[in-house]
Amino acid sequence: MSLTKRQEIVNLISHELKTPTVPIIGYCEMLLNPKFGSLNADQIDAVDEIMNNIKQMEKFVDSIILHEKENKQNDSLQILPKGLKTPLVPILGYCEMLLKKKLGDLSGDQIEAVQEIHQNSIRLNDLIFDFWNAQQLELGEMKYFFEDVDVDEFIEQIMNNHSNLMESKKIEFSKLVEPYLKTNVDKSKLSEVFKNLIENSTVFVPEQGGKIQITAKSQDLFVKFSVEDNGSGIPKEKIDSLFKKFHQIDTSHTRIHSGGGLGLTICQGYIEGMSGKIWVASEPGKGTAFFFTIPKSKGEKNS
Repeated sequence: MSLTKRQEIVNLISHELKTPTVPIIGYCEMLLNPKFGSLNADQIDAVDEIMNNIKQMEKFVDSIILHEKENKQNDSLQILPKGLKTPLVPILGYCEMLLKKKLGDLSGDQIEAVQEIHQNSIRLNDLIFDFWNAQQLELGEMKYFFEDVDVDEFIEQIMNNHSNLMESKKIEFSKLVEPYLKTNVDKSKLSEVFKNLIENSTVFVPEQGGKIQITAKSQDLFVKFSVEDNGSGIPKEKIDSLFKKFHQIDTSHTRIHSGGGLGLTICQGYIEGMSGKIWVASEPGKGTAFFFTIPKSKGEKNS
């Protein structure tokens, strides 16, 4: 990978990380301001630790960017996920302690502030998880744990997992699944694929009358799945770039609104790691459909 490309990737990661880190620091400062309400000594220590760890994370990313610019550290992209994860673990821990009132009671406004810190910390964790998985896929070190799965039962669970999100956004969420289908997959990775595709669709369907449908049907030795929506669609000239690592499209049409442009790359890596393939059909103003195939039994491969 060229030095210019490496710098571009690290800068993109830095930009993505700033989206959740900035509000975390802001809410910490708010909590520590006496005008917002008093905290006991243990609560103050917890908020201080959250802020210190976030600032440690920012310094770490800044040092990686500096090393990249000076071409001093060739393994920075490999150490980045681990370096980010280290300060995040105590941040999540302190948030949970505060929310469970293990360090004392909080006012309603203080609880809302801690909840915002917690949600943004979870977003940070998801970003780091994506960076780590993308790295494992690129190095060919991703591990898979295959098992036979009843497709209808699996899709029903996916529907249940996303039902609250669909209700909150008033999206019509449906399935069309051929009966008696079975496939041999890594369930957790297939769940991640559906999670990514479904959550992207929820962003781009219309606020009124949004529709998302999951389908599954037999196709020779494979099961063909799809996640289809009636959203804004993707311009034809952008489709070929969708699965490129760290690629971001103009936000008015992008299918990936966070995660540094890794979501579909990871989906593709998982599907291909399970001997399938993934592709997309879309037209601006007419919605998007992501299709992918998975073998019915172990050992089959897509050509």
